[in-house]
Amino acid sequence: MTETQMMTKKDRWIPWYFVGFFAIIAVMDGIFVYLATDTHTGVVTEQAYQKGLDYNETVAAAEAQEALGWSSNIDYRSNGEFVFTLSEGEQPLAGAQIIAEFTRPTHNGVDFSVPLLESNAGAYHAPVEFPLDGIWDVRVYVTWNQQQYQQTERLVVR
Repeated sequence: MTETQMMTKKDRWIPWYFVGFFAIIAVMDGIFVYLATDTHTGVVTEQAYQKGLDYNETVAAAEAQEALGWSSNIDYRSNGEFVFTLSEGEQPLAGAQIIAEFTRPTHNGVDFSVPLLESNAGAYHAPVEFPLDGIWDVRVYVTWNQQQYQQTERLVVR
């Protein structure tokens, strides 16, 4: 028997198995390239480089706030009143300018800010109506005698 006679019909497909294997790999690579270029870019924050450079200033501001020795408390009451108290040790701080910013971590376009008015010495309040129930982040910005202070807290609104 000659060598060509020994080759069966099944053996003739062996080179095509290799071609098929590499064709499947090429199709899979094409799918991966498509998914990599047309899905989420991975960018979470805009201007990340500049924010990274500003990190030392953020740390210095946090240390300056810590050195003030102020303490504060955030309270959202069931009647819709938002109350912020501010004191230096045992002494309440009166006459501060305070703005509360409310942000929804899961929705864009519903964030708002409210100026707080002083009701008692060191106690500031404002009526707040949330457009949606759920989790809200509140950041309170305080300016008193050219000194800056801020407090952040997460609220659950029902």
